[in-house]
Amino acid sequence: MPRSDIVRWVSTRHLQHFLSQGQRAGLGVEDWLKEAGVNPEVLRDAESAVPLSALESLLTILSKHQPLPLIGLHLANDIQPATLGPLGLIAQACSTLGDVFDMAVQFNGLLSNIGEFSIEHHPGTVELRWKCLAGSEAFQRQAHEYVIGALVVLARFLLPEEKELPLFVNFPHPRPEDSAHNRGYFTFFRCPVYFDKEAASATIPARLMDVRMPHGDAYIKNLIEQHAETTLRERALEYSLSHEVRHLIKGMIIDGVPTKEMVAIQLGMSGRTLQRKLDEHGTSYRELLHLVRLDLTHEYLNDPKTSVDNIAGRMGFASRQAFLRWFKQSTGYTPTQYRKEKACQQTQN
Repeated sequence: MPRSDIVRWVSTRHLQHFLSQGQRAGLGVEDWLKEAGVNPEVLRDAESAVPLSALESLLTILSKHQPLPLIGLHLANDIQPATLGPLGLIAQACSTLGDVFDMAVQFNGLLSNIGEFSIEHHPGTVELRWKCLAGSEAFQRQAHEYVIGALVVLARFLLPEEKELPLFVNFPHPRPEDSAHNRGYFTFFRCPVYFDKEAASATIPARLMDVRMPHGDAYIKNLIEQHAETTLRERALEYSLSHEVRHLIKGMIIDGVPTKEMVAIQLGMSGRTLQRKLDEHGTSYRELLHLVRLDLTHEYLNDPKTSVDNIAGRMGFASRQAFLRWFKQSTGYTPTQYRKEKACQQTQN
């Protein structure tokens, strides 16, 4: 089960690639970003990150303005090694496809922390899996198709002479009802695609893992991997800070909603320094406060003895109506609907 204390983010590189699709759909990037509440300044630094919620909002807006079937595959179809930053450079410097897969697992957290790669070895075949750990059901579907699709496109780029890439593909979501969409999967992958499976994955012949790639360069690979490892360590520190901030907010909100400055004092820094450090990782004090409020609200709503007015007061809302409006915008449910849904699930279990 995904940990609720982790701030989920994706690399700005993915956002930049995503925006290019919006431009093709005729959307003005500035208006699109404004509608999703994303600061355009984030696009200037490809090494920065944006919260998962921002990417979900952009996907919703794109679907509203220009419904595109199989958008995850559309995005993957245009992927280039350069789109993946250091990961793309390492992939091109690898000696074998097996090295590329191992690298994808090792540096899984370089471009996002919303999913996990794993490798499964079977007789005669190798299966590379990717599991999305966060986001709505609709987002996870597109994310699975984008990541698996990008993996296949990258493998074909690295081994252009190989025709068995992949042997077959699996997805955990249901098969589309539209037959034209089903044709789209075959057109993209050029192999059988199965749905309602355990995991999203691409399976290739095991022999391809050891095929030598002519552009492999061990020296360059080692240099880029050192940079990638440093970046991963720095981001691990940022996750720790986000966790610490959420932990402090949860403890302090009992006495009233804490300000950014109040939390910063507990961490031995100024409010400006705290915000700068959070900005560097693509999140903000406001978003962390929102996540804590949402977690606590769910906990309180699970107790039928706790009134909605009581919860609104504990969460620092000026009125019941303000709380109801915030919760509905955040979850799509009213508190009453949420409680009924939970009661129904408990009855079924």
